[in-house]
Amino acid sequence: MSKFIVIASGKGGVGRTTLTFNLGVGMSLFGKNVVMLDLDLVMANLDVITGLLNPDVTLHDVLARNRSIDECVYEIEHGIRVIPTGIHFETLRHINPKYISWDKILEEIGEYGEIFLMDMPAGINSNIFEGLPENAEMIIVTSSTMTSVADALKIRILANELNINIMGFVLNMWYEDGFLLSAKEIESILEIPMIGIIPYDREIDRSMALGKSVVEVNPSSPTSNAIMLLTAHLLGETYEPIEPDKEGIIQRLRKFIGIMPE
Repeated sequence: MSKFIVIASGKGGVGRTTLTFNLGVGMSLFGKNVVMLDLDLVMANLDVITGLLNPDVTLHDVLARNRSIDECVYEIEHGIRVIPTGIHFETLRHINPKYISWDKILEEIGEYGEIFLMDMPAGINSNIFEGLPENAEMIIVTSSTMTSVADALKIRILANELNINIMGFVLNMWYEDGFLLSAKEIESILEIPMIGIIPYDREIDRSMALGKSVVEVNPSSPTSNAIMLLTAHLLGETYEPIEPDKEGIIQRLRKFIGIMPE
């Protein structure tokens, strides 16, 4: 039976899409066949983050030009598929979101994987939420700012009204700052459990520049370990964090200052 995980946030800019990508790669490392579906019709960027630039057919084409959903499923790595939305506004003008049969689309892609990560658009002004499968589960992504948490609360209220099961929230891009909300404060406001805390890390920027996930570029970084721990939790698996290769770092430093020969 397919597992649908909805990745939602009330506010944009909290790293929802980047987290979706890294979770997808992490799940593939556990041997799962994953499909990442970009459902942001207006400000999509899952294709950019995954290195899938200028795909021939996108979800825009399926919705506006009667192209088949089969034509916009792209395998970027073994066990990882992406369904991009597209960024062309001329195509978007021919799409009326009110008449999109999301349940039909989600039914058609069911054969392509066992876990579907659905990157939702920010906010609540979308009929996509009402077209989710009955067994869909939601993860709410937020940062520590008051505005992000306030918008996350709106998503939580909407999900409850639509009887969508909420797995919990992920505190993303976290760093220590007395002016930001703490994890306990956010948990108290949202009234759902925190299932993961992902630290702010410049390795994310480096991995995106390389068109890779951070768990591939630097698997021993704090962010990679946090993402893999979250992935293991979602899959009911176990994961042992990878310690940094301190010996390798020392050797590189010695080579740099000329103590060790190349």
